[in-house]
Amino acid sequence: MTLISLRSLGVTLGAPLFSDLSLTVGRGERLGIVAANGRGKSTLLRCIAGTADATTGEITRGRGLTIGHMEQTVPPQLMAMPFHQAVAAALPAEQAKNESWRVDIVLDDLAVPAELRERPLRQLSGGWQRIAQLRRRRRHRAGCAAAG
Repeated sequence: MTLISLRSLGVTLGAPLFSDLSLTVGRGERLGIVAANGRGKSTLLRCIAGTADATTGEITRGRGLTIGHMEQTVPPQLMAMPFHQAVAAALPAEQAKNESWRVDIVLDDLAVPAELRERPLRQLSGGWQRIAQLRRRRRHRAGCAAAG
């Protein structure tokens, strides 16, 4: 079953980043994207996720397909927040009020040291910042699924 199909996809931002890209990704397949910096890898992923538009070509996504996308950089408004708070802030308001203990369980499972949980993200390594972003993404998606 085809999940994502790209046909003759291209993006031009001043100069072409890529052009005439065609590929199909099926269920269970994995795809690696390798290129030098500035060659359009992130832009391609934004196009696939639907947060950016291609200049040319077409993207077809399988019916019911949900695509998650995490940017490379932490949003500035999160950088001053402590790790724990940044993850908890992704929960829907009602869930955050009644079930914020779930964040502690997830951070325990990830072996996030207690002393890091109260540090602002800007004081943590890029690796810990990405873990916080990934957990926010999963918490947000779980909250949306539960609400929907």
